[in-house]
Amino acid sequence: MARRDQPYLPLYVQDFMTDEKLNECSAESTGVYIRLMCLMHKSQDYGAILLKQKDKQKGQQSVKQSESSISDFAYKLIKHMPYDAETIERSLRELIDEEVIYIDGDKLCQKRMIKDGKISDSRSSAGSKGGKTAQTKKYSAESFANDFAKAKTEANSENEIEIENENENENEINKNNTVNHKKVTEERFDIFWNEYPRKVGKGQAKKIWSKIAPDKALFEKIMSALKVVKNCQQWQTDRGQFIPHPATWLNQERWDDEYGAADAKAPDNKASPKSGTKNSFSNFGERNYTLEELEAFTMGIMNTQTRT
Repeated sequence: MARRDQPYLPLYVQDFMTDEKLNECSAESTGVYIRLMCLMHKSQDYGAILLKQKDKQKGQQSVKQSESSISDFAYKLIKHMPYDAETIERSLRELIDEEVIYIDGDKLCQKRMIKDGKISDSRSSAGSKGGKTAQTKKYSAESFANDFAKAKTEANSENEIEIENENENENEINKNNTVNHKKVTEERFDIFWNEYPRKVGKGQAKKIWSKIAPDKALFEKIMSALKVVKNCQQWQTDRGQFIPHPATWLNQERWDDEYGAADAKAPDNKASPKSGTKNSFSNFGERNYTLEELEAFTMGIMNTQTRT
């Protein structure tokens, strides 16, 4: 659809509000300008108003041509605006002086609207040509794509191009951020795995780690907790048989457990002469245990009974 056939005026609000030339004009001239754009939108020559021979006033041969044209345009527009001729003429002079509009021969023009009109006509022409060709023969996909791409490129305004560029840049940044985040997550898992004393079920542990995807703060918290628990009595007892699988430790968020002060040296599992036959499980009821720890505990009791 041609631009002039559309029931609305494509007003670029930001451009209108920040137009330095228009801002120099009075409120009176701005009101006339808005009405003028509406008329130009419906004009056969989009963005321009033609001054026909019958619109020219007689008896103004001695007046300068540009001055005469402004007056002629004012009397022509009085039929279409709720203003008197003097108000319209005064506003046209101010708009022309500030280069918001201009006179080209017998036409009163608005530069942006003329440009948009040409783009619209080009786009309509390309669409019409493609439709007619499709009725007589198969239109090659390459030719149609080239015509459509050309029309689309011409139809894009400066603001639309900027928005497209911003969206492309934002998508590229998001893509790079996703790749970098995945890489950092894998590097942090490698550090965790190297520090964890019981190296079983690496694949499952890595899946849970990827699900957690710890940021810098959480990663430091996990590693700090791991440093403490590695030296606690529970993990050093009976050659580390109470150390849970890394996947279990991560899945249960065991870094939030309270392990107490770390021991510098693993406790001696042998019974003390002064304490009778007390073994490493004498404090069993002091905390809750996982299923893996209970199984290990049972195996420890059986080994003790066997040695006895």
